[in-house]
Amino acid sequence: MAKQYAAFHVSWRDSKKRPILFEGDEALGRAAADALELKLNELAEEGWIIDKVIPASGLTPRQSAAFTIIAFK
Repeated sequence: MAKQYAAFHVSWRDSKKRPILFEGDEALGRAAADALELKLNELAEEGWIIDKVIPASGLTPRQSAAFTIIAFK
């Protein structure tokens, strides 16, 4: 049986707990972790198997507060 691979990108913008404009860098990290947790739960309910979670790289905390999820069915 062939496996279906997919990549999903989540960032702090996908969180329900988005930081306020003047909050610190820690708030971006918490929001990104919340978005990652929500997406992992959603993928698990749909039957996806997580292969890798890759943190994003960037020059600023806003750019690096994101993850790419590699999953397959």
